[in-house]
Parts: sequence; C-alpha cells; structure tokens
Amino acid sequence: MTLLVRGIEWSNPTAPRIRCVDDTTSATTFYTHDSVLRFSVDEAKGRRCLGWRDLTAEGPGHSPCDRGATVVTGRQCDRCRNREGFTTVHQAHVSGAHIHPNVRTYLTQPQWLYIDIFAGGQMKVGTAAEFRKHPRVAEQGAVCALFVARSTDGYSIRSLEARVSEHFHLSQAIRTSRKIEALTGPLDREKLRKSLHHFVSSIKDELNDIGSDIDGIEILEAPEEWTAPACADVVFDAAPLIAYPHTFESGEHSLYLEGLAGSIASLRIDPGPESPRFVADVSGLVGRTITVGEFESPGVAIQESLF
Repeated sequence: MTLLVRGIEWSNPTAPRIRCVDDTTSATTFYTHDSVLRFSVDEAKGRRCLGWRDLTAEGPGHSPCDRGATVVTGRQCDRCRNREGFTTVHQAHVSGAHIHPNVRTYLTQPQWLYIDIFAGGQMKVGTAAEFRKHPRVAEQGAVCALFVARSTDGYSIRSLEARVSEHFHLSQAIRTSRKIEALTGPLDREKLRKSLHHFVSSIKDELNDIGSDIDGIEILEAPEEWTAPACADVVFDAAPLIAYPHTFESGEHSLYLEGLAGSIASLRIDPGPESPRFVADVSGLVGRTITVGEFESPGVAIQESLF
C-alpha cells in the first residue's frame, strides 16, 4: 500500500491521528499515537504539495494541488500558498496590509491569546480561533498553557499578540529541533507549570495596560489553564529519550509509536519492552510518499551510559 502522508490531525485534542491517503484509491488511512508504522520512503517523489484550503463560508474545503508540485520547504507550492492566502493572516494587525479574500471570514471569528511553555522551559505567545482553541495548543507540543485573553476577531488578537511578544520578549514560535533536544534530558513538568503560572501572574498588570487600548480585547481576570492530553504525557513521562538518528526523507523505518505531543513522538524501533525509546518529529513525513510493509529501521548504536 502506497500512501501520501497528509498531516497530523488534532481536531480531537485528546486523540491525534496521522492522516494518509492512498495514492491509487484516494482512500484515507489513519495512524494513531500508539500505532505501528513500518514503511519505506519514496525518495524520488520528494515532498509533495498538499494543496490549499478554501476558508470562505461557502467554499469546498480542501483542494489538492492541481499541478502535483513538489516543494523544498513548507507544505505548499507557491501557487497553492497564494490561492489559500493564509500567510496574510499574520499581518492582519498591520495597518494597510493586504488580507487575502479567502481568510477574511476566518478573521471575523472570536480568537484567543495564550502563553505556553515547552520541555526546555521556553515560553511563547500564540493565538487560536474559537473553533480550534484546544486543538491549536495541542498541536504545538507544549507541556502546559494559559489562555490569558480573548477577542471579538482575529485582527485585534494579532495586534495584542505582537505587542505582548515585543514587550515581554516572547517568541511566537519554538523550533522543533529545540523541542526534540529538550526531551533528550530530564523533564520536571510541575516545575514548568509553576514557572508558567508565575510568569503570567507577574505580567498581569502590564498585560491589562497593553490590552486596554485595543478594541475588542478582554484580558481574563483568571487565566484559563490548558493541560496536555494523555498521549502527550506519555512522551513527557518517558524523558530523557534518545533522538531518532534517521531522516524521514528516505530509507526504511519501523516506528512503534507510544505517544505524541504535537508532532513529537516517543517510539521504539522494535516491539521489545526493553528496547530503547526514541523521540522524533513525525511531521518530517508530511508530504512524503511511503510504502507500508514489513520494513525495519537501520540499526542504532546506543551508548551504555544512556541507561
């Protein structure tokens, strides 16, 4: 069976699924956070464009790339990215910025501002639309998060996000490589949770001042806590993990998945209960063409000092 890996779905924030589409029949196959996924990557096909989404109320939803393009970075070719126009959302707070017609309905919906913390202790600020409030945070792979504000639309929330990011020196993204690196060391989730609560508590007055002159913004009197789902707890509880040493651009792989935090998976490469656990970014498979079968990951030399 040959499949195109379309993405990791967090529409149910407690039960993520890796969505794959059969290249021949277009049938959909799902792999969960605890599935066995053994496959070979079709290196010749490279990373394929995943098409674009029509976000208007009357739109057809997802449309595949009509050129069957390949991409070097990202998940869309330039043509599909421009047809979707979602990248213009990030400039919604900038006066005079061009907003693609496809995303204007999306930007009229209520939105939330959150601050989350990751395994290495890094914090960031982000936004989530009302209908994706919890899935959006879950797909980040955070240890925990606090929703600190809400807005009537996407324009005002991104204005607040930009100001919070600048004023408190908070990033708006954490590199996946840093998330992986952090999980190769010990992890104290309660310490991270307390650190996040302390930080948000310490900036409350300043946050109120920043949000007071932005129309449509409400700073929450009591921040709303988000906690990671059980499938992510499995990853965090398994730390320290060993970084999976192989790339998903090519080769054969045998992934006995055990947990998923965002796109970060804890896994074994064979089913033995005493075999070492690895951590890998399975989003590296998105856009890849794989053949599922009785494949094995290449052998890995493990230092005894890791055990």
